[in-house]
Amino acid sequence: MPLQQVVPTIKPVKSAVKRSRLLIVDDDPTQLRFYLQGLNDVYHCQFASSASEAVTFARQFPQPDLIILDVVLPDVNGFEICQILKEDQLTSHIPVIFVSGQDDVESKLKGFEQGCVDYISKPVLLPEMQARISTHIKLKQQTIMLESLAYTDPLTQVGNRRKYNETLQREWARSIRYGQPIAMLLMDIDYFKQFNDFYGHGVGDDCLIKICSHLRDLVNRPGDLFARIGGEEFVILLTDCGMEGALRKADEVLRTVSMLNIANQGAPKLDRVTLSIGVAVTTPKHQEEPLTLFQAADEALYEAKHSGRNKFSVSKLMDGPLTSDSLANSST
Repeated sequence: MPLQQVVPTIKPVKSAVKRSRLLIVDDDPTQLRFYLQGLNDVYHCQFASSASEAVTFARQFPQPDLIILDVVLPDVNGFEICQILKEDQLTSHIPVIFVSGQDDVESKLKGFEQGCVDYISKPVLLPEMQARISTHIKLKQQTIMLESLAYTDPLTQVGNRRKYNETLQREWARSIRYGQPIAMLLMDIDYFKQFNDFYGHGVGDDCLIKICSHLRDLVNRPGDLFARIGGEEFVILLTDCGMEGALRKADEVLRTVSMLNIANQGAPKLDRVTLSIGVAVTTPKHQEEPLTLFQAADEALYEAKHSGRNKFSVSKLMDGPLTSDSLANSST
């Protein structure tokens, strides 16, 4: 019986309005009380009185949507704090509004050179500040929406190859910095060409949407990624993940697709849609490139395909591949 069409589920928008988060950096108690009384009813406000507190709070999750930063502080001035934030990949996207009693052109130009989006001179007028905050938060949200479109596969609504490439580069560098392992699961739908030939490409698209909607739910840690990088090829990146965790995830993926029970009468051997998976794990070093991880996972995927499909094969980069069948046999 042909696969029934799968309609993507659209989650309803919650009626409750989520308050934007502000990080306000100022060492003047009077000014902080002014912000608290004027902004706390509209925004979720967090306060810092030093450079170290400001940088720490900006890096914490959930991160602020916008930072209000006083120029004159006791330890490090606001310009230097802004520079630190803009040079840090984790905080560079957060818009910064400078607030200062220094209203000369030179100070304002220096602020914009450091990366601020706005510069408000003291004394601060609350309605003006609220209007500027609202404008810059809306601009940030619009930017995030446009970036999301650029990094999203239009059919399945998961990450695309561009998202995968940039995430791998970033997490590879992070793994080197902290000496942590990183795992890759490279997946390919078995006999998908035959599926399309038998049912048609429209039903094939529905199949991809259904599989992605379920596999995406298996990847929920910050830094991890599920993405579609080819027609029927997908990848899962698992940060700070060793071999044991990668094998658990590969087994979970196989079981999830099996439970979907999608018929594939076009397949020469299997009558249900299945996946083959190549698993690779490494702790990267400075002289190594991320491509080595992909190549190892790709070789393991080839092994899984050519040893029966509907299984995973494991590569330890330098060692030979190991299949899920041999793992099961060795445990008995």
